[in-house]
Amino acid sequence: MKKFLLAIVLIVSLCFFSLTGNATDQIEDTVPTDTVAPDLCGGSTSAILVETSSNKVLFDKEKDRRLPPASMTKIMTLLLIYEALEAKQITKDTMLTITEEPTKVEGSKAFLSVGDEINVDELLKCICIASANDAAIAMAMHLAGSEEQFVQKMNDKVAALGLKNTHFSDCTGLSSKNHYTSAYDLAMISNHLIKKYPDVLNYTNLQEDYIRKDTAKPFWLVNTNKMIGRVKYLDGLKTGYTSFSKYCITLHMKQDNMGLITVVFGYDKPTTRNAESLELLRWGYANYKLEKVIAKDKVVESIDHILYKNRVNVVVLEDVFYLSKKDSKQKFEVEYTYEIKDSICEGKATVFLDGKQVLEGKLGSKETIERKNFFELLKSICLKLLV
Repeated sequence: MKKFLLAIVLIVSLCFFSLTGNATDQIEDTVPTDTVAPDLCGGSTSAILVETSSNKVLFDKEKDRRLPPASMTKIMTLLLIYEALEAKQITKDTMLTITEEPTKVEGSKAFLSVGDEINVDELLKCICIASANDAAIAMAMHLAGSEEQFVQKMNDKVAALGLKNTHFSDCTGLSSKNHYTSAYDLAMISNHLIKKYPDVLNYTNLQEDYIRKDTAKPFWLVNTNKMIGRVKYLDGLKTGYTSFSKYCITLHMKQDNMGLITVVFGYDKPTTRNAESLELLRWGYANYKLEKVIAKDKVVESIDHILYKNRVNVVVLEDVFYLSKKDSKQKFEVEYTYEIKDSICEGKATVFLDGKQVLEGKLGSKETIERKNFFELLKSICLKLLV
C-alpha cells in the first residue's frame, strides 16, 4: 500500500515536471582577423561587401553616404511584391490589366500597352530581367492603388528594417528629388529579400526569357546585368543607371556555402562597374570562408525518461556557421541548454570564443514527444518499485 501511495505521489509530481539539461563542447575552428583590403572599387563613389549569414561588413567605402540608387530601387519594390505574395494578396497567376499610367514612363520598359492582360509571374520577369519601369509601376498600382501609396509602403518598410539613410520617392529609381539610399542600407534590403524570398533569384539569374511567348505579341527580355550567365555562381541582383546616379549595381553570389552581396555606386562606365564589383566579390572569397561550427542534426543528448513513451533525441536544428578569415585557427566552447515542457523541446546552442558569445543556434527534437498518460505512468512506476 505504501508503494502504491508513493507511485501516486510520483505521478502527481511528474504532471508538473519539465526536463532541463545542459552540456558543453570544445570545438576547434577558424576566427576572423583584421584583413586590410587593397584599393578596391577605386572608380566608385561608395561601395560595400557583406556576408549574408552574419550581415558582417567585410569591406566598405563610404557605406553610409546617401546616393541615388537608380533602378536598384526595384529591390525594395520586389520585396513588397513578395510580401504581397506571401500574404496571398496576389498569386503569380493573378492577372493585371495595364492602364495608361505605366505606359507613359520613361527609361527601361517591357513596352506594355494599355489593355494588355499580363500575370504577376511575367511582370516579375520584366522587373528582374529587363528592369522594366512600366512593369514596376503596374505592380505598384495594383498592390496599393497608386504609385504614391506604394511608395509610402516602401518607406514604411525602410523604417521597419531600422534603416537610417534611405528614402524613396518612386518605385523605379527615376526620381532625383528626395530619393536616396546608401550602400549599407541597400545591402541590408537585398539580404532581407534574398533570405526571406530566395525565389527572387530564380528570376534575377535568368540571362534572357520571354513574356507572352505563345501569343501573337511575344517580347524578348534580356538581363541588364551582362555578367549573369557568364560568371559562375552569380545569380543577381540589380543594375542601375541614370544621368545623376551614374552606373551602379548590386550583386549576389553564393559559393562554398557562403553568400556575398556587394553594392557599388557612381561609376562612369558600366564595364568598370562590372569589373570592380566582381573583383570585390572575388576578394571576399579569397580572404574569407564560412566554417561549420556545429552540424545540423547533431545529437546533443538522447533521453530515455519514464515520463515519455519514446526516447527523445535533443538535436541541433540548423547548421551553425562562423565567418572566418582563411588560415586562422581558434577554439570555441559550445554550451547547450534545453527544456522539455508540455511535449515541446526547445533550447539553444551558444558558441563562445575567448569567453564572449559569438553565435547561437536552435535546439529541438525531430521526434514527436509523447507523454505517458496516468495509467501508463502508474504501470511504469509500479514496475520500477517492484524491481
